[in-house]
Amino acid sequence: MPKIPAGMRKRPDGGYECRFTLRGRRYSVYGKSVRECTEKTEKRRREIEAGINREGKTLTLDEYFLRWESARTGSVRDSTLRTERYIYRVAADTAVDSAVPRFGALRLDDISRQHLVLLQNGLRRVYSVSTINRCMSVIKAILESALEERLILWNPSKGLRLLKDTKKPPRETIHRALTPEETQAFLREAEQCGSWYLPLYRFLLNTGCRFGEAGALLPGDVGADSICIQRTLTRSLDGKLIIGNETKTGHSARTIPARSAALAAIREQREKNTRCFGGAEEDKPIFRAPRGGLLGARCVKKDIDELCKAAGIERFSAHAFRDTFATRAVESGMQAKTLQEILGHADIGITMNLYAHVMESTKRRQMDAVEVLPAAALSII
Repeated sequence: MPKIPAGMRKRPDGGYECRFTLRGRRYSVYGKSVRECTEKTEKRRREIEAGINREGKTLTLDEYFLRWESARTGSVRDSTLRTERYIYRVAADTAVDSAVPRFGALRLDDISRQHLVLLQNGLRRVYSVSTINRCMSVIKAILESALEERLILWNPSKGLRLLKDTKKPPRETIHRALTPEETQAFLREAEQCGSWYLPLYRFLLNTGCRFGEAGALLPGDVGADSICIQRTLTRSLDGKLIIGNETKTGHSARTIPARSAALAAIREQREKNTRCFGGAEEDKPIFRAPRGGLLGARCVKKDIDELCKAAGIERFSAHAFRDTFATRAVESGMQAKTLQEILGHADIGITMNLYAHVMESTKRRQMDAVEVLPAAALSII
């Protein structure tokens, strides 16, 4: 096996990648062998020195995506890279027409506005509007990067309109704030069925924490009267569920006052952990799966769906607990800035949108309760 030169690495797929910097810009070259990668690197250097950049005529979108992804590695989260990779594959594997069975097989210089319109139409036959728009946004970012490298003369996606989503927003369906009656019915059913996740549901309802934040909470994060949120569940680049070293955003790291109900939920879960797994396990998360592993979103979703069906209420997601807490907080008179800090919103605008949404429904409910004249008097007007 030939020795791998400095600046070159072997990729997980068996190929090779050589990275180098020239004139302040980073480049990546790929090859199936060390020799091929070395020859391509030397050729690429000569082209750059001569001011020639003809790769756009030979480089496919699939090949350029590897370069684009590699350049972003280390500057964005692994979970972001993993999501972008999935979204790209959805678009790249879509047939544009009979002559182009895979969009990703197109050469960069050949991609036209018509190809992108056909891509949108092809995706519409299978995927939701939100997924299609995410696909087009990723493709646009990739082509913009290719334009900056002068691999293409223009970005054909520039000005292309995203599709209009006419579906109800999640806040009005699965992410909605539960009514007090729905909350009671759900918790009652969870208790009667002996749901493993009941303490988790109580904790989320009384803190407004995100599901991933609860799943990454360690015993050392809980004080006598406060809870420190400093990490979240995430996925590595290969898709493995892990506890991250940081929160969703910088503003998500926070310390929140602990309500007695939240502390009671933590105690209940820790007692269950001791009975089922033994020992204090201070290095393990408080809220875990029934077998002791990290909380899986699918298992929790299945449990919520089954409980909703049994309780006779409309299905919702785990995020609804966060919206429910926020809604009750606004209705109780909590100030927007305080709520922003407790929820860990990066932008006060996000909090204010929630605030306006809640206040609108509260205003309508209170307006309906106003009785200008007794009902008997209205009947004779």
